[in-house]
Amino acid sequence: MRSIIRYFAAFLVFAAATSSFASEFEAGAGAKVVPARWRSDRINIAISRSLFAGASNFKPGTDIERAINNAILRWESVANVHISFVESKRRDASPANRGDGESLITIAQTSENLALFPPGDTSTSAKTRVFTDRNGFVTEADIVLNPYAAFSSDGSFATYDLEGVLTHEIGHLLGLRHSQIMGSVMHGNVDINSTIGPGFAFRKALSAEDIAAVRSLYGPSAGNELCCGRVAGKLASSEFSLAGSLVLLEDKDGEIAAGTRIENGGEFVFGGLSDGTYSVLIAREGVGTLAEDLGTISVESGTLARFEAKPSAIPAPFELAYVGVDGLLSTSAVKLRPGSTNLMTIGGRGLDAARLAIFTSSPLVRIDETTLTDLDYAENVSAIRFQINVDEKALSGAYSIFAQLPTGEFAVLPGAISVAR
Repeated sequence: MRSIIRYFAAFLVFAAATSSFASEFEAGAGAKVVPARWRSDRINIAISRSLFAGASNFKPGTDIERAINNAILRWESVANVHISFVESKRRDASPANRGDGESLITIAQTSENLALFPPGDTSTSAKTRVFTDRNGFVTEADIVLNPYAAFSSDGSFATYDLEGVLTHEIGHLLGLRHSQIMGSVMHGNVDINSTIGPGFAFRKALSAEDIAAVRSLYGPSAGNELCCGRVAGKLASSEFSLAGSLVLLEDKDGEIAAGTRIENGGEFVFGGLSDGTYSVLIAREGVGTLAEDLGTISVESGTLARFEAKPSAIPAPFELAYVGVDGLLSTSAVKLRPGSTNLMTIGGRGLDAARLAIFTSSPLVRIDETTLTDLDYAENVSAIRFQINVDEKALSGAYSIFAQLPTGEFAVLPGAISVAR
């Protein structure tokens, strides 16, 4: 018999646990709607001295320059981009629609920078304003670290991880938008250090999806020139609207390699993909809803693979929306280490441990279904707790959690598990 454990106060964590990133893309007049990227692979940025002038936002001992260098190197190591920086006396980000051509990272408490955040609000760690020309090329990107927030490099309580924030924001600087994959560096939600349990940790390492996204814009880094392949897909309309649905590619190890939302036309394109065979999944309306396995596609470097399918699934009578540890739930991925055994929780609507199979696609990230336990959270929120085992050979990456009825309907939490060494 599976037991039911009651949680009441934990429901309050939803509002407090998850903060966000923000970005703006300012397009030139008559701009084409295309993915933004820099025209050159060599990008110059200026670092405002406000970051080094004894700003109280940084915990003493925080190595700011190292955090900047590490964040840049993460992107340079996988894609054909080269970012150099110099110190600058400048303090203000450029106003909207009035870029000056110089990219800046700043935390100065000036009126222009403070206007990007609600007064005193720390729920957004940073904001990046990206300027593009009419051809879609980036001409400037200014990163403003929230002057109201606190940052550190050692996981201090109630601070944001500086390196993780900068890694995300430099992704925007390169032209990347927010990802729908929880375990991606470019996911739009972030947890403040130590506020909701040890399983929640700031994402620093790039996921396979982050890598494919930046390579699709700039190509691979030196030494990886034989990478990459592309996929162009079209999903035929069915009785259910496809608008807003999330298309996912999973590799043979169950790691998410790519993901994107689609519009009414049902078309999607993925680039920057390594050779291999991928499963193609669709999640209606994105995270936590009806999912369907559409088949597989083989990708070879230097080629374009085409994929067509017609989704036909019937909506499932349950929904996945949250993931967590220690009975706490969030919309951010849970970080697990290879060789570990952990207690995890998923939450949503209509979840019943006696009726659902809970699993991942990876043979190295396994859920023990004998441990499924219903948690009575609050009205309109149901949850299931279980033990999950991560093999010591598991690769770093973002892995999804699936829930399925005996009749076949299933839902997915894309990238809800972030395996990190």
